[in-house]
Amino acid sequence: MNINCNICGHKGFGAGPGGRMSASGLPPRCEKCNSLERHRAYKEVFFKLIEDSYKRKSFIQFSPDGTVEPEWFASYEVSTYGGENSLDLQKIDKPSHSYDIVMCNHVLEHVPYDNAALNELLRITKTNGFVFLTVPSPATQERTTDWGYPKEEQHGHYRIYGNDFKEILKRYLPNAWILSVEAIDSVTKSNDLVFFLLHNKSSAAKLQDTQLPIIVLQKGS
Repeated sequence: MNINCNICGHKGFGAGPGGRMSASGLPPRCEKCNSLERHRAYKEVFFKLIEDSYKRKSFIQFSPDGTVEPEWFASYEVSTYGGENSLDLQKIDKPSHSYDIVMCNHVLEHVPYDNAALNELLRITKTNGFVFLTVPSPATQERTTDWGYPKEEQHGHYRIYGNDFKEILKRYLPNAWILSVEAIDSVTKSNDLVFFLLHNKSSAAKLQDTQLPIIVLQKGS
């Protein structure tokens, strides 16, 4: 495999957790930084978003990963639940409209009340900002399965989201602009989905003006 990891630049890849291969049969785990398909796919999306104005923007990420670089922003903050700067996603102890960009990758499935969490993520986002949101493989099953408790054999997830995730977003955030884009890992060619949550049309239009093939799922109020 001659393609470099877009997070650390390494060229060596191995099997993922439990010895798994990617959907394409290629080894998914970077042997240097341990990034997987989703980490590199999300970073590819963000590469197409980043611009000089981000140097003036505030950023918070719920649960660290390699999607962004701290130096891209005027301020960079990470919340690790149960660890450093631990914030409850269902009741975020921050003022409304605190951040230009709010990132939440593979966290929502760990939260008992995802309705509350989604509204909180958008609440702390500035009027002209956006939420960058992902959940594990929402296109791999038709309907969301919700156990109502953290299932140990499912990594402590309360639910597995299905292809109806976009409808869940619309139901819980009826006044928000909701956009999506396909994310592709350049190493394994595996695809994923990124969702953007926004307050208004002008913010949505700005994302649509990027290089990304954005799909509008819901036009907000």
